[in-house]
Amino acid sequence: MTGEASTGGYRSVWTYLNTVPHTLGWVDAGGIRTRYLEAGNPQGPTVLLLHGTAGSLENFCANYGALGESHRVIGIDMLGCGYTDKPDRPYLIPDYAAHALAVMDALSIREAAVIGVSLGSWVGARLALDHPERITRLVMVAPAGVVVDADEEKDFGVDVRRRRQNAAQTPSWQSVTAAMGRLMLNPEDLIDDLVGVRLRIYKQPEMARAMRHLLAFTEGGQHLSRDEWTRLEQPTMIIAAVEAPNMFLDNARLLGKLIPNSTVVEMTGCDHWAQFEQPERFNRVAQEFLGVLQAEGAR
Repeated sequence: MTGEASTGGYRSVWTYLNTVPHTLGWVDAGGIRTRYLEAGNPQGPTVLLLHGTAGSLENFCANYGALGESHRVIGIDMLGCGYTDKPDRPYLIPDYAAHALAVMDALSIREAAVIGVSLGSWVGARLALDHPERITRLVMVAPAGVVVDADEEKDFGVDVRRRRQNAAQTPSWQSVTAAMGRLMLNPEDLIDDLVGVRLRIYKQPEMARAMRHLLAFTEGGQHLSRDEWTRLEQPTMIIAAVEAPNMFLDNARLLGKLIPNSTVVEMTGCDHWAQFEQPERFNRVAQEFLGVLQAEGAR
């Protein structure tokens, strides 16, 4: 049952999580104090959830419960994001990946599947390529890290930097709403609670400086080459939001051709955040995809 169906139309982060047993805390990940949420079956295989640019672990509020039926589910605030430490240096894709790996080490996670949204999918792919023994499977939502059209990619980076930096420099309901405006196909899915959570994060005094650092990867030169994509060994599920004809749909279609062991799942009724806009279908296909892993691990 979705949060909307169970609450007569009202949705918040808490209406998704209020019946999901979970722990919210901080862990030292290679010297970075990192916020994380853990839910689900502690004896099950682990799935690591990586949010998108300047996001937070709440981005997966509609997924912890369903995924936790069979898996140990870990969501984190990535390096410089949410309430995780914000060191005073630029964060590039290898930095995000090193931090995620340090979280796995700190939580004694030998191996994990990764579900990543946008930036998170890019970081997951980098991890899978550099540490194939640690990453078992990938789910890529609004996949990033590949260039289809260089000019479109550059323009998108400029727009992201403008909207996110404005929101961090002058955090307000309006500026944060504008920063998050391209995430949803249906504007009603950008619920007030998601804006409120992001606004409070952006109001942290250190966020204005940190935003420059956590957007450093958008300046270019961080993408996986097409040859690297073809060398990914892990089974990969790619979510293609077919009603949002943009750069990320093009990325999904290209990666479906480049990654050898990949499946492209077309989804309607969503744009950048399929995991939130279409949680019932997303959770179902993710459970089916990850369930193969569980069955293999049991043999």
